[in-house]
Amino acid sequence: MIRRNRSKLLIIVGGVIAIIAAIPEFGQVAQSVGVPKSVLREIGRQADKYSRQTTIVTSAGEISVYDGDTIKISGQRMRLLDIDTPEISKPRCSYEEKVGYQARDRLRALIGQAGTVEIIDSGTTDKYGRNLIHVEVDGRDAGQILVREGLALRYRGGSAAWNARKRHWCG
Repeated sequence: MIRRNRSKLLIIVGGVIAIIAAIPEFGQVAQSVGVPKSVLREIGRQADKYSRQTTIVTSAGEISVYDGDTIKISGQRMRLLDIDTPEISKPRCSYEEKVGYQARDRLRALIGQAGTVEIIDSGTTDKYGRNLIHVEVDGRDAGQILVREGLALRYRGGSAAWNARKRHWCG
């Protein structure tokens, strides 16, 4: 119940920011509390891009990175969509653990060094109840950065895909 309420709160905050971005008179108010106009415009673009999804702009200080594809905001775990990073909690081999920590550290660096971090909630959850999200750092998808750098794979579900990921990281 508490997790759902936090999620609803985050969605409400994102909605309020989007409304402020859409009404010119309130844009000055938003800027006075530290939300740049460029961020407000981007919220509108992202809302169009992801239709029913919600964009939440947050400071990097509010986000903790659990591993390469899981973050926490206010104690609520969220999973990055479309990617899979090596496990660090229960690695299947030492190489997977090593690359898992590299992926976690890289995601921490991307978020920590970003001028703008956007959390784009898909409105769905995984089997563990985590919100499925995209994380954009300075307008770039953090998950896709991890894929390009070899620290993550594109996510595919099912046992065959799980076995393929295991072979990829552990041989």
